[in-house]
Amino acid sequence: MNAWMWGLGLVVIATVLISLAGRALQRRLRLMRDDHSLRPSLWNRFYAVDWGETATNNYGFAPADEDGASDRFQRQMYREMFKALTLSGKQVAPGARLLEVSCGRGGGLDAFLEAAGPGLFEATGLDVAASAVSFCEHKWTRRSGLNFVEGCAMSLPFPDASIDVLLNVEASNDYPDRRRFFAEVRRVLKPGGVFLYADTEKAKHEGRMASELDEAGFGFQLRDITPNVVAACREDSPRRREVIASAVPLPARLVLRSELANYAAMEGSEKFGHFASGQRRYYLTAARPVMAMAS
Repeated sequence: MNAWMWGLGLVVIATVLISLAGRALQRRLRLMRDDHSLRPSLWNRFYAVDWGETATNNYGFAPADEDGASDRFQRQMYREMFKALTLSGKQVAPGARLLEVSCGRGGGLDAFLEAAGPGLFEATGLDVAASAVSFCEHKWTRRSGLNFVEGCAMSLPFPDASIDVLLNVEASNDYPDRRRFFAEVRRVLKPGGVFLYADTEKAKHEGRMASELDEAGFGFQLRDITPNVVAACREDSPRRREVIASAVPLPARLVLRSELANYAAMEGSEKFGHFASGQRRYYLTAARPVMAMAS
């Protein structure tokens, strides 16, 4: 009896300690999420995790072209970006300069270049996380004319008017100052360049994205692709659960269950519900500098 009581006591103590540690971890992650000065460290740790062959990190777009890839919905998002470039009327000469800001593990950029075909772009992927850049440099050696650099979206390490097409997918809401980022995009784009942009907006902030793009000097039409994103999240939820289960240790999965489900926008999560109900919308656009359009 005494031994049983001791054992039960140890289990209770262990459970309490795990719970306290979990709450401390949740608080730390919230702090890193909410304090923009800490986000580079958060992303560096995120991309340092062994995610296997997973190289894309967006909510996805459905329906997806059949290419056999497990992350076909995420790659389709970038194919939609290339379609937007084509529909924009921009004439792209071979060897044009392409920059993706916040490229992550580079899978989306690879899909974009695949859609474009060989030789059309000299491409650069930029990310604030050194671990992401390191992964990309080893993963995408098969692609010629592609390089990766570490850098900040708030201060792009490129000369004025040096980029033909700039790509930014589902990243700007994490920046400390989106207006400053849009101004940087406007600065580095060549006259006649195109800003291929996609991100989400809460319904209560409706119009803020458009206002900030307009303020930065872009002409654009926002395409609402929320239904396509919802469909992708729903269809892809089983795979996302498998990826998380294979990469995240069980204790962390238990403690951060809702946070992980939200991050991946898996069906049943709060984030998925916000997309499905219209509380959060997803927009895509091919924006052009206004003066360049007029000329």
